[in-house]
Amino acid sequence: MPWRSRRRRSRVTCLVSPATAVGNPVFGATVQTFIDLGIDPATTCIENGLWTDPSGFVLGSYVKGAEGYGYGYDPTSLGAYNGAGSSAGNANGRDFYWVQDNGNAGTFNGAYGGAPSQGIVWDLGGQANQLAVFVFVDHGPVPGEVLENTAWLSNDPNAGDGGWTQASLVHVYGAGWSADPNVADGFVAVYQLPTAATFRYASVTWGGPGAITRDGDNEIDAVGGLTITGGGVLTPEPSSFVLMGLGATALAALLRSRRA
Repeated sequence: MPWRSRRRRSRVTCLVSPATAVGNPVFGATVQTFIDLGIDPATTCIENGLWTDPSGFVLGSYVKGAEGYGYGYDPTSLGAYNGAGSSAGNANGRDFYWVQDNGNAGTFNGAYGGAPSQGIVWDLGGQANQLAVFVFVDHGPVPGEVLENTAWLSNDPNAGDGGWTQASLVHVYGAGWSADPNVADGFVAVYQLPTAATFRYASVTWGGPGAITRDGDNEIDAVGGLTITGGGVLTPEPSSFVLMGLGATALAALLRSRRA
């Protein structure tokens, strides 16, 4: 069983009833839809909440790998997009400008999809155990056109396929990352490593073992790294707070001695 995302866990109600609707009604998705596609609500928390950035959260910076890009000029409907923008510009903001992986294919862990060494690579800005993937939905069906990715992590952006570790889907935010009436943000998917390991770089590929749809492309608006407890990668670790406290104590003592 994969590690479960601990972000806001105490305040989250994970949906388990098969008949419960997930996301905007235009998608027509229920918990049963996810079950039919092989997603187990006992190991992947599915909720209808809107994603909110935790403390210390930053978006990843584009490194390489995008083979297409575009702009959703009307996020209140599906199918309203064009080919505007650039790879670096579209990959670095959460703004309905998206990038696409569609140029590489192979079989990894028994599933057809893009190779991690050739995926869209981001620098997460810190060591991450989880990856939040913010998608653009160009058309239905949903969740197929949202969860059509596999997420991989590495400390080397130029690693070969064997140098990337696959993360598993642990959390789905049904309201996406932008409030209704926007629907082109679909869902936010959070992937987590099966161990406490952390890595600096993420590769997102179309299809592969982590996807439920493998139709040759994907559309990613942005990504961001999370710690194992669900904070942003810039969140100070507890040891950092201890060191800060010791430093402040030492400084205070030095000032007192000087006054004396």
